[in-house]
Amino acid sequence: MALSHRRFAIAAAAPAALAIAAALLPPFAQDPRYHAFADARTLCGMPNFSNVISNLPFLAVALCGLRALRSRTAFVEQWERVAYCALLAGTAAVAAGSTYYHLHPDNSRLFWDRLPMAVVFMSLLASTVGERVSAHAGKRLLVPLILFGAASVLYWHYSGDLRPYCLVQFGSLLAVPFLIARFPPRYSGSGRLWLVLAFYALAKVAELLDRDIASLITTGGHPWKHLAAAAAILVYVNTVAHRAAVGNHAAPCAKKDIPSAHSTSVRPPSRPALPSAITSPRTPPSPPCSPN
Repeated sequence: MALSHRRFAIAAAAPAALAIAAALLPPFAQDPRYHAFADARTLCGMPNFSNVISNLPFLAVALCGLRALRSRTAFVEQWERVAYCALLAGTAAVAAGSTYYHLHPDNSRLFWDRLPMAVVFMSLLASTVGERVSAHAGKRLLVPLILFGAASVLYWHYSGDLRPYCLVQFGSLLAVPFLIARFPPRYSGSGRLWLVLAFYALAKVAELLDRDIASLITTGGHPWKHLAAAAAILVYVNTVAHRAAVGNHAAPCAKKDIPSAHSTSVRPPSRPALPSAITSPRTPPSPPCSPN
C-alpha cells in the first residue's frame, strides 16, 4: 500500500508543478494569425479544401478503434473500456469539429475543434495513470479530468485566456511520457506508446511550420498535422486491440480439476476379485475311516 501511495505522489507532483507554472504565467489570448493557414485554396467548391478533407482520417481511426471493444484481453476493468470509448468519441468529434472550423476559421468555430481534443487528451491521461500508477487512481480521475478539459476550453471561449487549455494539451503530453518512463506497464505492447507520442510531436512540428512547409509543397504543414495526429491515435487503438495484461495484472486462469499429489494419495489400481474357489484354499477331504 505504501508503494501505491508513493507512486501516486510522484505522479501527482508533475501536473501540480505544471499547474503552478501555468498560474504564474500572465494570461494570453489566441493569436488571430493562427487562423491564416498557408493553403486556403477552394477546390470542388470547398474552401480550405486540404485542411478540411484531411480531417476524414480521424473518423476512420475512430471507427477502426471499435474492434478493440471486442477484445477479451484489452481491458482488465470496466472503467478502462469507458475511458477508451470516450477517447474514440472524442476522436470522431474532432473530425466533425475540425471540419466545421476549417470551413471558416475563427475563434468561435475553433471552440468546437478544441473541445473534443480536450476529451481525447484527458481520456488518454486517465488511462495512462490507471495503467501505470494505480487502476483506482485512473478510475477516480477519469471524469474529473474530462470535465477539467472541457472547462478549460469553455474558460478560453468566454475569457480569452488560453492558459488552462495549454495546461490540458501540453501538460498531458508531458505527463504521459513521464508516466511511461517512470512506472512499469500493466499491458503488453506498451512500448508502442512512444510511437504515439512521436507522431503527435511530428503533428505539432507540422502545425508550427505550416508556411515553411508551404514553400516545399502547396498544402502547407497543417493538413499533415491532421494526418500525423490521426496516425498517433491509430497506433494507440491498434495497441489497445492487441494488448493483454501482464504480470500480476493478468486475469486469473480458471483452475482445472486435476488432482494433485498433495490432495489425493495415489493408490495402485485394485486387482479384480478372484473366485473364492481360487482365492480360498480348498480343504482336503478327510481320509476314509479304516475298519477297526
